[in-house]
Amino acid sequence: MKERVDVLVVGSGASATSAAYPLVRQGLSVLMLDVGNVDTQYSPLIPNAPFSELRRSDHQQHRYFLGDEFEGIPFGKIRVGAQLTPPRGFIQKDTEALTPLRTTSFSGLESLALGGLAAGWGGVAVQFDDQDLAGYPIKYRDLAPHYEAISARIGISGARDDLLPFYGDCSSLQPPLDLDSAGETILSRYEKKRQRLNRRGVYLGRPRLAALSRPLGKRRGQEYRDMDYYTDVGQSVFRPAFAVEELQDLPNFRYMKPYLVERFAELGRGDGVQVHAKHTETGSVETFRTRRLILAAGTLGTARIVLRSLDRYGTPVPVLANPYTYVPCINTAMLGKVARDRRHSLTQLGFIFKPDASRESSAYGQAYSYRSLLLFKLAKESFLPVPAGFRISRELLNAFVIFGIHHEDRPSPEKHCVLCRRERGRDEGLEVNYRTDADTERRQTRTEKALLRGFRELGCWPIKRIRPGNGSSIHYGGTVPMAEEGGELTVTPSCRLRGTKSVYLADGSVLPYLPAKALTLTLMANAERVGTIVSEGLA
Repeated sequence: MKERVDVLVVGSGASATSAAYPLVRQGLSVLMLDVGNVDTQYSPLIPNAPFSELRRSDHQQHRYFLGDEFEGIPFGKIRVGAQLTPPRGFIQKDTEALTPLRTTSFSGLESLALGGLAAGWGGVAVQFDDQDLAGYPIKYRDLAPHYEAISARIGISGARDDLLPFYGDCSSLQPPLDLDSAGETILSRYEKKRQRLNRRGVYLGRPRLAALSRPLGKRRGQEYRDMDYYTDVGQSVFRPAFAVEELQDLPNFRYMKPYLVERFAELGRGDGVQVHAKHTETGSVETFRTRRLILAAGTLGTARIVLRSLDRYGTPVPVLANPYTYVPCINTAMLGKVARDRRHSLTQLGFIFKPDASRESSAYGQAYSYRSLLLFKLAKESFLPVPAGFRISRELLNAFVIFGIHHEDRPSPEKHCVLCRRERGRDEGLEVNYRTDADTERRQTRTEKALLRGFRELGCWPIKRIRPGNGSSIHYGGTVPMAEEGGELTVTPSCRLRGTKSVYLADGSVLPYLPAKALTLTLMANAERVGTIVSEGLA
């Protein structure tokens, strides 16, 4: 058994690192346990050069664009994770073996990587407001100081434009990243038709991104090389791995890998928590002791640990995932035009569909240009045979824009997960069942059609709507939700697991429902709030 620490944090993602900061600042001893997979295969191969230059001159480009095993080429039906580039493939490494899912209705993606799922995060960083938090036992005022602290620490760029009332403000906001040629044409058309589109509930503006336009500490501003999905050179886009590195410079913080936390048990007489973790290389199970435990292993990972620790095998718990649709469009303003080579790969524009309360429900999303993810992936999704689709896609490359649309998600009996025991030679697994009722699907379709009318007003003509499947948004929540009052398998407003004295949850598992907005910044703000509560309790 290891020596006792003040706080043990499980995971190294956006939530885990955010929870750790206030604890370390308070002077507490903090141990972070993580499997911590990293990419050592591809990142050393990628020269620090723009995408277009690499395509022209690098003789090894096939290795990191397609993969040594051609894993960058998705065969069959597109599934969640298939769009990960080879250098980001480590994000889902070992999950089939170590954290298996049993499902036919849910395309979930988990991560055992250093930095978790946010190792491949697109950087969208927006705040929830009180309307988004309706039904939560906390309010915006509870998160506001933590939004500010997180924003100042990781660096967020954006504009105070038509999306400001939806995105929220922060005093440290950096200037927005430069738009590419396609983004400029869409924004210009929006500005000419703003009033008409606003009356229909469509609002558009610069995205809010955890990507630097100016240097911050050791990190550099965006270099516009269109390689953001392949490399973190310059560290413009925030990754939790940067936070782990920064925390490791402090004497009261330790990061240990490769450990998969399996279960916990509270000790008697308020003597803290005992944590059992498997060393994934040796297979040995080691025991750690801590005064407080913070679980931030991801929505599904945390659910596993809680259910296993409380011996609640076979007990259904809710699961949430923002429904997601992406729509390839032709931006007519770019037909026959040459696009600037200088660009980034992240979202170029954000949009909100927020009609009157008497009309359809709201939606949220981003608009992307398309180049460095390579045309064969888009051609595969066209309605034409792949060879013809590829030729046409190549001619229309500069005119392509992809709109990604997210919807809210609320709990229902048809959306749940269950931890199943090992039996008859079958390993233990988390079984996920996710079904959306017909009324919800019809409402989402009506919302998307209303948005597509707005896209056409902007000169962007949809080719087809693609729904990659339940869970494909990779925005998960709700497995152990926070509630003002509740029973076992819920958490208090301070995110302490009910029935325990010393166990806290600090990731998406605690969100009672998911608004349509991107949730990563809120996960970070709430995790920092939880870390602050725990640090004050131990002070």
